[in-house]
Amino acid sequence: MIGEKKAIWIGGLIAAGLLLPGLSRAQLDVENVGEGAAHEGPRSIISAIPGVPKIFLPDIGVAGDFAYERDSLPKSDPRFDPTKRQARIRDGQIVMFSPIDPFANAQFTVDLPETGPANISEAWVYFKKLPLGATSRVGRFAPVFGLLDAQNTFQLATLDRPYSIADYVGAGGMTATGAVLDDYIPNPWDLNLKANFTVARGDLLGGTTNTMDLSYLGTLDYSQDIFTSGSLQTGVSMAQAPSPFGGYETLLEPYAQFIYQPNERHVLTVSGEGMLAERRNLGNQDFKAGFYAYVDYGFALRYHVGMLVDVADLPGATPGSPPLPTGRQLSLAPNATWFVSDNTRFRLQYTHTTPLGIERPDEKVSLQLTFSLGNLKQLN
Repeated sequence: MIGEKKAIWIGGLIAAGLLLPGLSRAQLDVENVGEGAAHEGPRSIISAIPGVPKIFLPDIGVAGDFAYERDSLPKSDPRFDPTKRQARIRDGQIVMFSPIDPFANAQFTVDLPETGPANISEAWVYFKKLPLGATSRVGRFAPVFGLLDAQNTFQLATLDRPYSIADYVGAGGMTATGAVLDDYIPNPWDLNLKANFTVARGDLLGGTTNTMDLSYLGTLDYSQDIFTSGSLQTGVSMAQAPSPFGGYETLLEPYAQFIYQPNERHVLTVSGEGMLAERRNLGNQDFKAGFYAYVDYGFALRYHVGMLVDVADLPGATPGSPPLPTGRQLSLAPNATWFVSDNTRFRLQYTHTTPLGIERPDEKVSLQLTFSLGNLKQLN
């Protein structure tokens, strides 16, 4: 009798030993449930909204640029800045992007500026299947305004944003907190017309953050293919927002870009934008105008040369700062760019800026290394 009980007890242990691995594997299957994963053994079924992932695993990328600059300004010049003569990381970002469901995407971007604390530069949800073919973005984002505003500093074809634009939208471009609606405009000529309209918080152009007034942006864009291997894009953007000087400020920015690419090794790009600014309470500084033109030629698969001509009408006043010099300023900036890979490039740029008043010309040589890890911020 004792022998039989012992045999039954031993047999139970053996059976438990055979069953426990299966139980552990089932638990692992529950923990490792993921779209596209291969499973063996039993699984737990977790109810969820159809089409919505049960695990949020965003794509994560890091992007930014390094720069080293040497200029001709003496230490006695008020424009002299010793920090710009040191190798530095000018702009860095951590980008998280993911589809939410078949109808929406989301992005969250943390900006790591050269000076100052980290901040949230983008946090938006993009709805891509609205009625009548419209799309919408809600949250904090870089709005559509001309050719360059949606590009970060490290994505530009030049070292910096042209002064004719940057003096009025900021060196890093605009950032809007609000909502934007995009849609194509039906027309009897079947033209590729697209409209963009944004409503944002009142601090878009430097107004106070506690204002209850809103900012408005609109862009009308037209594009078409030409010469069988080229394209033309043109349009006009307009922004109206509370001014830091009181009242409303209005910006009007016409733009055009022509691209000709007979093959993948040769690409010619000609871009231009104008800036018309109407402000308030600044007397003869209320109205400003400027423009830039940029020509870029890709003469080999990964090698480009370019030339920037930038005519800036300096704003003459900055909130909280002494009056700035006024007048027209011309900048000429030839550069050469080597794309080491699709997301890494070296750039050498020489910039000549004409003087204002008794100032001397500024001659500057810059080296830039631009990088993007994760393929979330493709370099143009």
